[in-house]
Amino acid sequence: MKVYFSHATSFCGDVWRPVRDRLGEVETVAWDHPGHGSGPVIDLPIDWRQFGEAVLEVTEPGGIGVGHSMGAAALTMAQLTDPGRFQALVLIEPIIFPGPHRRDEENGMSLVAVKRKRIFESRKAAMANFEGRPLFSGWDPGALQGYMDCGFIGCGEVSLACAPEVEAEIYRGSNAHDTFERLGEIDVPVLLMIGKRSDTISGDMARRQAGQFPRAGLEIVPGAGHFLPMERPQLVSDRVRRLVEVAEAV
Repeated sequence: MKVYFSHATSFCGDVWRPVRDRLGEVETVAWDHPGHGSGPVIDLPIDWRQFGEAVLEVTEPGGIGVGHSMGAAALTMAQLTDPGRFQALVLIEPIIFPGPHRRDEENGMSLVAVKRKRIFESRKAAMANFEGRPLFSGWDPGALQGYMDCGFIGCGEVSLACAPEVEAEIYRGSNAHDTFERLGEIDVPVLLMIGKRSDTISGDMARRQAGQFPRAGLEIVPGAGHFLPMERPQLVSDRVRRLVEVAEAV
């Protein structure tokens, strides 16, 4: 059985490296979404359904999907399009909210994104920049190295693979889809995971999300924030392995 890993906005598939490494012999697949890493170019403005379509292009029916943030929403959209795509889903901090659904001209995240430093003199300089930030201080070293490997393009001087204008546009469209209202259509086991310190999804919102699914469990992880997969790769891999074992035993 294959396990498919779908990354968050502005990152890339290799941030899942510490989780995948801990799964040993389990067959895993990660990719770079359009506009990220080595993924295809994405046109502006961005419709989040493009990410769900990308999932369908890189996955096969019958596996398990594990997604973080935007990547979790993309897996969910793919499952709604093809209900047999995944046997189970692990949705970590999914960006799936109730209406009203509309594209924001600007929001706090997009305003930060457009000002993001784009070019660094080297990958080493980029690493120094990110590892010195509080938001990245709790990351597993392998996850941060994975981001350095796939999140920048160029030799010598490097630039962000996910351009600031693309990142900002993704944030503007983050609630312009009606996925929340359709969660009741997903009739496979779902594990929702959020960090208790998350500034993105509150416990109340996570409980609302879980209540929309016919078959969902919720785990709120103490001490973790929105970057839960990068902060707690062992915990995430344990939960994924358990799902694989259950699915293979059926």
